[in-house]
Amino acid sequence: MEIKKLIRKFIKNPLNVISFVVLIFIILIALFPSVFAPYDPLEMDVNAFMTGPTKLHLFGTDQFGRDVLSRIIFGVQKSMQISFLAVILASLLGTSLGLIGGYFGTWVDQIIMRVIDAMFAFPAIILALFIIALFGASVQNLIIAIGVVYTPIFARTIRGSTISLKKQLFVVAGKALGKRNANIIIKDVLPNVFSILIVTFTTNFSTALLSEATLGFLGLGVPPPDPTLGGMIGNGSDYLLSAPWVALFPGMIIAIIVLSINIIGDGLRDTLDPRNIT
Repeated sequence: MEIKKLIRKFIKNPLNVISFVVLIFIILIALFPSVFAPYDPLEMDVNAFMTGPTKLHLFGTDQFGRDVLSRIIFGVQKSMQISFLAVILASLLGTSLGLIGGYFGTWVDQIIMRVIDAMFAFPAIILALFIIALFGASVQNLIIAIGVVYTPIFARTIRGSTISLKKQLFVVAGKALGKRNANIIIKDVLPNVFSILIVTFTTNFSTALLSEATLGFLGLGVPPPDPTLGGMIGNGSDYLLSAPWVALFPGMIIAIIVLSINIIGDGLRDTLDPRNIT
């Protein structure tokens, strides 16, 4: 019954519903790109170099005669996959560190937080650039780099919630009954920070997508010829005056995805906020 109330509360805002539908459609495109793409994203057409939007090529073609729409569709798959796996990695690492540091405190918390503070001292994109430059540009390294960059956000968020929860009666009672710390953390504390984790995951998913696009724009993303949204913008930036559609359409898709995720994140935050649940 509580879940039904939360769903009704979420769908009261039309923007939440619209954003959710848009995001579901984008996820379907990412899961089945070959169904939606009219052409092979790597196929070159020697008779259609830098062709503007037409019936044959709705988003035009790039400098190699490749269909921009098809490359965007496959680029959405790659960019969403990298961003999602990176935030999954960040949430696993950050949640574990936040739970351990917040629950145990003392020197354990001090060590974890000093490491987190050191990571926060570097701008996110600079830290990601350092990791990519150190280990090389590949899908796996890109996921690791973005995941490491966003780990401190999860760690601090979950740590703060854990510190307040460990003072609650159900945690104190669990300790008094002799329950192991691991059981208390997993069975008592973690479920109570899950809603916060969902909101944090959603909001950071959009920024992770922007980070992936930035690295792709700088040429440190997925190596060509595989398409990513950021890489397409980077490749099209040299032709903004002569063929603006090459960079414009991938940029628009990124904006739509990020806006949809952010609206959903705001909606989830308002819906799951205990102060707003009646």
